[in-house]
Amino acid sequence: MNFQCWGLSHKSTSLEVREKFAFNKEEINEILANIKDSMPFESGVFLSTCNRTEFYTFCKRAEVKNFETSLKKAASKKISIRKNDQYLYTDLDAFKHLLKVMTGLDSMIVGEPDIFGQVKKAYQNSKEHSYLNKQMENLFMSAIRLSKKIRTSAKLSRNPISIASVVDNEICKDCSRVMIIGAGDIAQALIPRLIKKNLGISLFNRSSAEINNIKSKSLEKIENEITQVDAIVIAAPSENPFFSDEALKKVSKRLQVFDLAIPRNINYKITGADIKLINLDELSEKISTNLDSRKEAVNEALVFIDANAEAEYSRIKGLSNLKSQQKNIKEKLKLIKEQALEDAKDKLKSGKDVEDVLEDLAHEINSKDLFHISKALEQTLQKATKS
Repeated sequence: MNFQCWGLSHKSTSLEVREKFAFNKEEINEILANIKDSMPFESGVFLSTCNRTEFYTFCKRAEVKNFETSLKKAASKKISIRKNDQYLYTDLDAFKHLLKVMTGLDSMIVGEPDIFGQVKKAYQNSKEHSYLNKQMENLFMSAIRLSKKIRTSAKLSRNPISIASVVDNEICKDCSRVMIIGAGDIAQALIPRLIKKNLGISLFNRSSAEINNIKSKSLEKIENEITQVDAIVIAAPSENPFFSDEALKKVSKRLQVFDLAIPRNINYKITGADIKLINLDELSEKISTNLDSRKEAVNEALVFIDANAEAEYSRIKGLSNLKSQQKNIKEKLKLIKEQALEDAKDKLKSGKDVEDVLEDLAHEINSKDLFHISKALEQTLQKATKS
């Protein structure tokens, strides 16, 4: 079996397509359970973020190349997606891709640190669902270890750029009050930055939350404050819009709205309001200079991956092949001993001398054991030479 990565991301398809593949935690758990119970993958890691949806597994390429069909069934959704919107990496290419994802090299904001934690959560989620075999576990543990090393050695961790830092920079200088919807990672990173600027902050969340001594308010009261703020940051997913079109049309002053939700929350066809809407993809265009300022660190990280990924992947595969060989040898030796014992019992029943039977038994087991072990070692050596 080969290591495979099926996916779609901000690099392969549009926001309109990606938002159809955005899943919350409950949906991810349901999808993972459905994949485990009804799909031909004995292990897997399912990753779903605002900018990518990916599935990592060990199988034949033909079994996963149409994974979008499996995902539709697992998610119980009618989703249409073109082949050009997807990608499929195999073996070393899949491992290198995983390293680029975990280090933030494949992110919309190059080098951003959040994706590392998101991949770890996806890995842990599969572990909690008992959906990791030893080979998958070894591979992800290796990827976690290498990613940490890459981020440190290439200085990707120095002055990390995140969505929160970009939003902070984009908020107008004359802004005096910001509304934040959602109390997750983005809010937790953004609020301290806004406090340093002495900006007023209104935090809204589904459940009661508190960030830097700012307590959240009920979503039921959210439309009451829309005219009192200069910027809104939507950092929480919702099936329904947080604001009605009527409420948005009543806005009489310039209002920035950062719609970071996937799927998008705001109606982008609203008219009659002085509202500047910015979604995730538009935000990426504003941070294209981010890549220029981090070219040296990015190139250093890519060189590290090219120099180390192949050897590490070969080591993981070799370890897996060795364990598989050990298992096969044990099973063969067990059958040899069982057959030899049956033969010895038959000889004793026929009246042959006990000492002669025991001597023949020991010789037969020993010679066959040596033959199968030497044959297995020879096959392992041949595989190592070819690779």
